[in-house]
Amino acid sequence: MRVFTNERGERVPGLHQFGAVRSTVVYDIFKFTCDDDGGHARGGALPDRAAYQAQVHAYIEQFGGEPGAPVVLDFEDILLTELSGRAARHALDLWKRLIIWTKETVPGSPVGMYGFDWKPENRQLTRELYEDGLLDLFAPEAYWWPDQTPATWTDRFAAAVRHARALAPGKPVHPYFHPHYIGGGELPPDVWSYSADRFRELADGIVIWEPSTTNAGSPAAGWVSRYAQELGHASGAAGPFTVTLGPVAAVRGATVTARLTVTNVSATATDAAPVDSTHASFGTPVVPALPPGAAWTCAADIIVPPHHPYSTLPLRLALGAQEVCLGIAVD
Repeated sequence: MRVFTNERGERVPGLHQFGAVRSTVVYDIFKFTCDDDGGHARGGALPDRAAYQAQVHAYIEQFGGEPGAPVVLDFEDILLTELSGRAARHALDLWKRLIIWTKETVPGSPVGMYGFDWKPENRQLTRELYEDGLLDLFAPEAYWWPDQTPATWTDRFAAAVRHARALAPGKPVHPYFHPHYIGGGELPPDVWSYSADRFRELADGIVIWEPSTTNAGSPAAGWVSRYAQELGHASGAAGPFTVTLGPVAAVRGATVTARLTVTNVSATATDAAPVDSTHASFGTPVVPALPPGAAWTCAADIIVPPHHPYSTLPLRLALGAQEVCLGIAVD
């Protein structure tokens, strides 16, 4: 499963350090609407090709979108599921124009539409947008709301995927996901794990939308380490150990000390294993032989480069033949 990230602004985590691909979302800066009379931008005339494509370029620059990475159009006021009659037909024509202009701007990048999900309205019109030469992927919303249960979240997400598969078989589904509940509050580890399992089961990829880090002192950087474990491509080879890092407030250009805990979660005893990392040194650089269920701790001195540009640092560890990647928030 491919992982994409939409990042811009301050405290950008740099999830590409963990293997994600930087992609772009184009927001509705023109404030598109459609009614029975046609399409409008800010209540007036629609932009021409040059003005629209300039804004697509601007968003690619903001997000650092990589060549060939998806470009998703977030124009929620002209979603065909929200319109009817002549307004829906005008919206269909406007979407086709904007999709073609987008593909001219980013040749080789797949283009998607954010927000088509479980709603059945104007299904045939929406199908036209997924014909050859137009939309290449689905980008439904898969955020968590505070009052949702795993069952209600899964029902909603699974319905979106089913509708997408039925509408345009073979087109990939890359849901939008966020590391916090809508309205605030970090997703707990069990929700991360549950979500990651459903994405692997039902989707083709995932887009982490506008993530940020605000809690460098949290254990193992909270959602950053959970991302590294559940979705990060750099999580490394599987093995008998789980690894956790105690609370650490990492600062650029400084060395900080945290407690590293290694646990043998296998059913058999492990041999002694050396510990190595490019960003840390260890008071005891060898994990001793451990029986099943046993844990070992040591001091880890973590070195943050002085000009590290992101608000997270991947801490890659080699424990014998096993590789592990943890995420650390950086101030």
